[in-house]
Amino acid sequence: MRPLQWLLVALAAVILLAAQAWNWRGREVPLAELEARYASPDSRFRDVDGVRLHYMDQGSGEPVVLLHASFMNLRTWDPLAAALVARGYRVVRPDFLISGLTGPDPGGDYSVEHNLRLVEGLTRALGIERFALVATSSGGIVAFNFAAQHPERVTRLVLVNSAGMPRTATTDPNRARGSLLDRLLDARWLTPAHVDEMLARNFVPPHAPPGWLAAMNADLWRRQGRTAESLLQLKAFRTGDPQATLAGVRAPTYVLWGMENSTVMHLEADVFQHWLANAPTLLKKYPGVGHYLYLEIPDEFAADVAAFLAGERDGELVSVQRTVGWAPSAALPATGPEAAAVAGG
Repeated sequence: MRPLQWLLVALAAVILLAAQAWNWRGREVPLAELEARYASPDSRFRDVDGVRLHYMDQGSGEPVVLLHASFMNLRTWDPLAAALVARGYRVVRPDFLISGLTGPDPGGDYSVEHNLRLVEGLTRALGIERFALVATSSGGIVAFNFAAQHPERVTRLVLVNSAGMPRTATTDPNRARGSLLDRLLDARWLTPAHVDEMLARNFVPPHAPPGWLAAMNADLWRRQGRTAESLLQLKAFRTGDPQATLAGVRAPTYVLWGMENSTVMHLEADVFQHWLANAPTLLKKYPGVGHYLYLEIPDEFAADVAAFLAGERDGELVSVQRTVGWAPSAALPATGPEAAAVAGG
């Protein structure tokens, strides 16, 4: 075959592949179909700030709210939620906008501020006045902004590989990567195998994405209208002034990070601790772990979070931030299943 013929064949193959990828958009899945497929017996739905919000509310005791990462959903918290419920906590976890089974916003508001209002509205509707917050990646932005804006409501804060630091075009985790064709496939052709490959980039071997997660995300990412909503979310995203915001946090805070995190490097954890100037803090970094440490090492992660929520690390909080003038008796509210016994004498 002549070179020109080879070129024409290759060009035809690229065009065919691109056309198939583009046509994948025609296979978007209606939200009602996804609900029928993925809603669990613990799923709840509630209209909050104009959005039909999907959430779970499990267990009883001191409340803990879990906020998930971008491109994920509340199910990624399954291991931690089960561990905390077993330890006597009430665990609430919502699906954010464009995530999981939460519906679209009729007003087209996909900003961080709207997710803040969803957390505020959901907790108020459930009668939860004070609670601990555990959040990861982009969910961390919502969490530390909420903790700064509502210090009287947040008892403790756990930030896991949190986003929120200032970004440039070359350090933005959501920056465009690969060729135009790669980005077209990422946006349109989300087979389970393709999603698994994308997720695996943020797991450190021997850890790997659980099979159910890739299959679920491949479906949920094809939710009808989600592509357009994602573009609105990116357009509305603002980092703001994280240093000033973090200085407004008063709750005892645990900063957890994977040392091999390729999305947000572990040195950012030190910046978080430094900027949490008015909150007692504790920092832990995990070697050999990436961005999704709550799925990579779920047992160790759950034990560390539970110990912090129960106050078992409070002595270390004092030693880390002694110069702030913080003292447990003055600033640390009782939390955890044993709080009622302590209060009762």
